[in-house]
Amino acid sequence: MVRPRRRLATLGFLGLFAAPLLLAYPASAQTPPASKRIALVVGNSGYQNISDLSNPRNDASDLAAKLKGLKFEVLLATDATHARMSALLKEFTAKVTREHVALVFYAGHGVTVNRESFLLPVDTPDAIEVDDKGELKGDAANKAMLSMAAVLAPLEAARLGIVLLDACRTNAVDAGLGMTVRLVSFGGQTRSLPVIRGTASVEIKPSPYSAGVFRAYATQLNNVASDGEGRNSPFTRALLKHIDTRGITIQELMIRVRKSVMEETKNQQIPWEEAALNESFSFVEAPAAAAGPNRTGPTQGAQRPPAPAPARNVAPAMGTGF
Repeated sequence: MVRPRRRLATLGFLGLFAAPLLLAYPASAQTPPASKRIALVVGNSGYQNISDLSNPRNDASDLAAKLKGLKFEVLLATDATHARMSALLKEFTAKVTREHVALVFYAGHGVTVNRESFLLPVDTPDAIEVDDKGELKGDAANKAMLSMAAVLAPLEAARLGIVLLDACRTNAVDAGLGMTVRLVSFGGQTRSLPVIRGTASVEIKPSPYSAGVFRAYATQLNNVASDGEGRNSPFTRALLKHIDTRGITIQELMIRVRKSVMEETKNQQIPWEEAALNESFSFVEAPAAAAGPNRTGPTQGAQRPPAPAPARNVAPAMGTGF
């Protein structure tokens, strides 16, 4: 946590002693008050109508526990239905203020249809019929899935937003998702829309008082994010390993996460990020630097110690030397 500013005495002789102390500490040590922290964490594994996933519920539960240790208020849901996800999102939206660092983590199925991204509750049907021209403007899609835009909208009110998405980004047919979106035209003809597994690039409206939004994905575009062979996915496992490293920025965190995931997956999966931050953020701040000696040079008026006299070559004395 960032420490609050020290109060400095300003009356009498105390002020005379306080002034040299101010010079001993760098200006960077005088940081603004700590922000509030809140996180929306969702992990969906047990899908009712499409393919199951093994680890998202573990990923969400484990990351939620880690975030609580990092002073986040956490709203957690695992294997959440559409109604549960909507209710939790509404609660998250009501809590986020301009004083918050607000984080969204999602593990599970996500899809992109006609450039619009959705997160899939566990009760998402295997087929969605949309009576439109393919832009998914009707209620059918939103009643079955949760729009990514709606999930990320609360971040516009936060001081700083963080998005961590552990969702795949490959074609649904190849990935075996088992879901289709059908477009039913007014003429009675039906055709299927292409469903891309995973969410597209995140777009969030800028805010005049926000430090921006940091967005991280489990893998690069057009690739598969592994569900993992152990308890967690490679991406979440790397997050859990590095997120509480003291003193590293979120950018450095992602470098470490990326290296860990690439090593585990033999370079098959490369975590990706997009960012537009205008200030640094660390989940765990570096310890305050202790005041060291003044290294700018000797104090005015101080006397240097005398230099040692140069050694003289003395001829050895004649005799035994005893």
